[in-house]
Amino acid sequence: MRYPRTLATLTVVPLTFLAACGGGGNSDSDQITKIIKNGGKDPTTICDHLDATLVKQLGGAAGCKKAAKAADNGDKKVDVKDVTVKGDTATAKIKGASGDQTISFVKKAGNWVVTETK
Repeated sequence: MRYPRTLATLTVVPLTFLAACGGGGNSDSDQITKIIKNGGKDPTTICDHLDATLVKQLGGAAGCKKAAKAADNGDKKVDVKDVTVKGDTATAKIKGASGDQTISFVKKAGNWVVTETK
């Protein structure tokens, strides 16, 4: 099943920014970084920033938080390679213990949400 892998990826990705990023600005890139950093500290917070379709596929908010706790693997040695923002879409490219990954974001109602991980 693809969705547990997606959540596992999302719990690794936040740790990337925890180790590699600083600052606290308000740019779109900074907002995305903050989402990921907070997810590194507490993987369940990533559930608050997933697209509604992903949350539904993970069994709702409670199912997402349960899966995030179970998938937290403590990979704190992740490197952020790039955050690219184009209008209301963005991608974050990272490298961690699981290899290279790309996280796609979309801005909805002023908030960045994860739509896909590869």
